[in-house]
Amino acid sequence: MRRRSGWHCATIDNMHSELTNLLPFERQRILARDYYVRLGVVVVVFMIGITFAAGVLLVPTYVFLIGSSNAKEMRLANLKSTLASGDEAALSNRLTALSSDITTLTTLSNAPAASAIMRTLLSISRPGIKISSFVYAAAAEDAPGTVAISGTAATRDALRNYQLALQSTPSITSADLPISAFAKDSSIPFTITVTLAP
Repeated sequence: MRRRSGWHCATIDNMHSELTNLLPFERQRILARDYYVRLGVVVVVFMIGITFAAGVLLVPTYVFLIGSSNAKEMRLANLKSTLASGDEAALSNRLTALSSDITTLTTLSNAPAASAIMRTLLSISRPGIKISSFVYAAAAEDAPGTVAISGTAATRDALRNYQLALQSTPSITSADLPISAFAKDSSIPFTITVTLAP
């Protein structure tokens, strides 16, 4: 009995380890082909579904871009109509004013900076001189630039020496001081008009 039950278990184990397909080979091939066809159909349907979903998700972006393009085209048409209906004389006057502004800006870009002029004037030796203010006038087409220097001099000699020091500076062509400034002996208020070199 023990031998029989042992043989029975060994037979069942052999049957499980050897799976046998009882279908004929042709039938097995047809089933395998049907399986691959079904798998291919599922993959194709899945891809079509993904493509359709992506297309649906792109619709809001497309609608937004079309709306934005239409708004820009309407604004461009509005600007064109505004420019076309504008007064040509006013446009011509505006262009003339802009041209004169460009000329002025070009002239100013070639003019020396006021800060550089002030640094030059402050670097001149001035013992006995207290400066209270500068008034700078930039050069025009027909007139050179000027600086009016106001202050107080301790003595006549200090004022005269300061005037001579200004005149000897290379960037200054003249330093004019009224004769009436020398009327007092001390604490002399003055205003020297300095003409800058072009």
